[in-house]
Amino acid sequence: MNVLALLVLSVLAMQDAPGSASDSGEQGVISLSLERAIAESLRNNLGMLAAELDTEASIAQFGSTWGDFDSEFFVTVDNSNSVQAPAPVTFAGGVNVGASPTTEFDLLVARAGFRGRLETGTSWELSGGPTKAQTTVHSFTTTVESPPGSGNYVKVNNPRSKSNNITGQWTFSLTQPLLRGGTDDYPMSGLELAAKDVSIAGVASQSRAYTTLVEVVTAYWNLVYSRQNLDTVKMSVGLAEDLLSITQRKFQQGIQNRIDIIEVEADLARREEELLTAKNAVRQAVDELLKIAFAPESREEWNRDIIPVTEYETAPDDGEVNTEAAVRDALALRPDVASARLDLERAEIEVRRAVNQARPRLDVTGSYGLNSNEETTASAMRSLHDSNLSELRVFIDYQFSIGNRTAGYALRRRKIDRERASVSLREVEVGAVSEVRSSARDVTLQTERVKATAGTTRLRLEVYEGERRRLENDLSTAFQVREAQRDYLAAVDEETRARLDLAIAQTSLLASRGRLLEHYGFVPSMPVVSLEDAPPSL
Repeated sequence: MNVLALLVLSVLAMQDAPGSASDSGEQGVISLSLERAIAESLRNNLGMLAAELDTEASIAQFGSTWGDFDSEFFVTVDNSNSVQAPAPVTFAGGVNVGASPTTEFDLLVARAGFRGRLETGTSWELSGGPTKAQTTVHSFTTTVESPPGSGNYVKVNNPRSKSNNITGQWTFSLTQPLLRGGTDDYPMSGLELAAKDVSIAGVASQSRAYTTLVEVVTAYWNLVYSRQNLDTVKMSVGLAEDLLSITQRKFQQGIQNRIDIIEVEADLARREEELLTAKNAVRQAVDELLKIAFAPESREEWNRDIIPVTEYETAPDDGEVNTEAAVRDALALRPDVASARLDLERAEIEVRRAVNQARPRLDVTGSYGLNSNEETTASAMRSLHDSNLSELRVFIDYQFSIGNRTAGYALRRRKIDRERASVSLREVEVGAVSEVRSSARDVTLQTERVKATAGTTRLRLEVYEGERRRLENDLSTAFQVREAQRDYLAAVDEETRARLDLAIAQTSLLASRGRLLEHYGFVPSMPVVSLEDAPPSL
């Protein structure tokens, strides 16, 4: 099915929603094709919606990871006040030289600027602002004896003084990690992990789509079978009623015994009981398909009936499957294999990050700035143009962990996780090959089974019709006719079941080789995120 056909199918599915005018028959009855059931399930299935939301959440998480490289504007204000207690009176050579006064220090530092981190791991900052330092010496008066032992006391006054020192400064600094955090593309590795998580979520959504399609196709054919089984049971009731009529007529003619009528009536009652069970099975099959394809929101919607209008093929092919081609498809297309590969790739990134974090830290910081010293804040900031009042600094920070247990064991853990992911990938690939081979054999088996059961049904019908004619001619008994009826009905039921099993086996083979969505015209799409261009800000 091409893209145009898919669009047409989607439009028809929307127009034929439950309860719309296109629902044929009485109110609440849905004439449903398999294609429409699939389209409805991919739109309404709650598991599908949850998987799509998980994918959207992973994309949002990827966008938030880009925030590590966002620049930011900052303003900091630091105001501190300290008071130095006065010292006691000091004498030098018998002379009172006084005491140190109470001194108060006020410091106000204001900074504003921009800072951020580059994709190379380089941190940068451009900032500037004034620094105001004020010193206040509080005056005091004290009485001292001068000279000591003279009995003469004098007052000593210390005046109060205040001084201001205002400086202005702007600085541009860069810090580049050379080992830990700055090599192996470590700064971008967080984005790589987030991108892998997006891909994993997208594959999980595909996997859920496969699961949903298998569920809806299986539920659809189960409904087809349950309705055909209901028809078979109704036919069995009709055959029992026909046999009862013949037996009663033979009894009236004196050919049959009363016990023959009782046995036929008992068999009719048993078949009427089977009819009730078959009707209940149809209702259960309808509910299962409603749950998967339509996800009803109200109790009224659960009361709808579904009439399947798609019939499985009555003339299947020879059932031969190219197993090798199917295995190649499975290893290349199956979502679970793709997810296992992505897990391994993600584990490789984690190992690379752990190797980086196990290294010593060696950061180099360089800064350049201008400063000034004036009496007022405004004049201090206006004077920030003289390159003679510049400051250039280079700072090297080296750190080495003795023992390095945290990073060392973290690296070992990541390597183990990588090996586990590799084993898991191998396990999934082996499981995929086994599932494909099993599904291929099952298709071949069910194809031959359909042919065999069709022949059995034809022969059992001939036997039943022969016994019925023999009973009409008094050459058989009601018991023999009932046995022939049971054999014929069992053959009809077995043929119906065989055709259903073939349809399910073909669906399982398509799913196991990763071509189920493609078979029904749905082209899976993966979410795409870029490691080159940052997403727009919200």
